[in-house]
Amino acid sequence: MQFKDYANFHEMLRETIDTYGPNPAYRWFDKEGNPTSITWQTFYDEVKIVSKSLMALGLKKDDKINILSYTCYKWILTDVASMSIGVGTVGIYQSNLPVDCEYIINHSDAVLVFAENQTQLDKLFEIRSNLPNIKRVILFNGEPPVDDWVISYDQFLSLGKDVPDTAFEERIAQVTPEDTAGIVYTSGTTGVPKGVVLTHDNITFTCQSVYNSATFFDDEEMFVFLPLAHVFARTCCYGAIKTGNRTSFARSIDTLLEDFALACPHWFVSVPRVFEKIYSKIISGAKAKGGVAEKIFDWACSVGSEVSTRKIAKQPIPLGLGLKYKLATKLVFSKIHKALGGNVKWCISGAAPLNPDIAKFFHAAGLLILEGIGMTENTSFANVNRIDNYDFGVVGPPGEGISQKLG
Repeated sequence: MQFKDYANFHEMLRETIDTYGPNPAYRWFDKEGNPTSITWQTFYDEVKIVSKSLMALGLKKDDKINILSYTCYKWILTDVASMSIGVGTVGIYQSNLPVDCEYIINHSDAVLVFAENQTQLDKLFEIRSNLPNIKRVILFNGEPPVDDWVISYDQFLSLGKDVPDTAFEERIAQVTPEDTAGIVYTSGTTGVPKGVVLTHDNITFTCQSVYNSATFFDDEEMFVFLPLAHVFARTCCYGAIKTGNRTSFARSIDTLLEDFALACPHWFVSVPRVFEKIYSKIISGAKAKGGVAEKIFDWACSVGSEVSTRKIAKQPIPLGLGLKYKLATKLVFSKIHKALGGNVKWCISGAAPLNPDIAKFFHAAGLLILEGIGMTENTSFANVNRIDNYDFGVVGPPGEGISQKLG
């Protein structure tokens, strides 16, 4: 299997733009659930604007920026634009306390901070006197205060209008595979958070490994709700750029199930806790109904479990069992599919072990969860089960192109 040696992340991005330009790239929803969608070509046009605005603010190659925000389109846009011109992105969890934000901002040597809203901005004002290197704060959402230290995202975007395309292209050409694309802070086992440097080569290799370890189609959609300050979500968003799949963003973790119904994704990534919560809600709901409804649910689970066991063993499904499973799907499992938008083909669970019984329950219901493993230091991707070769309670073989040895 061939892997391309990309010069930098931007070259991989440009390849996707040239291939999928008019196709949908990103979608997000307002408070009422109304969608906004943009194409790959429009996304690239906006990447160029953000990159130029960063250049207008004086950011040089190898500088760093922080993003203190929940997962959203502006997060990815700013991140990709930064990487394109050799500026490293450092995410900060929006749940972090001011003192934790201060440590990461200073330790990463950031010169700009992008803040989601007033809540995050208040944290920055609280520690402002301890942030000597921060030239400016850019506010994603809301009106900035009357203070030269803070500008709105729209004001920021206007700064690069006089930067010529040639200057943008020159900056892209300076970025090498070994340059820093971003730093991801991980809690580690003791002490303060540890910053893990990810290079352009780390990311472009991992994207290709992900691409070759699963089956993707041009018209499919990924749904993202995990924090982009974590390497798992970022790697999956970069993977969607490689595959040309559209990415839809959840509005918040509190509206997750509503947003699944809005997005109707084909695949998504999650941590075990989310699957556990969905599972618990399904089980408690069935028990609450009681009577005939609970008996039908238990029967459907029994039928589904038998089908699941045969699928894992790659055994044929007998006609009678297949007919029972169709009825079980109609009466019970279709409701689970509908709750997740109705289109989910498979999903990936990582960052912690998933209870095999929960994985098998969803598989019995027709939803395949592929467990994998990785760590921040290897861009969150080392092993993963395959769509045509999987089991539960295991993390699967190495990703394509990855070699592993026991020491």
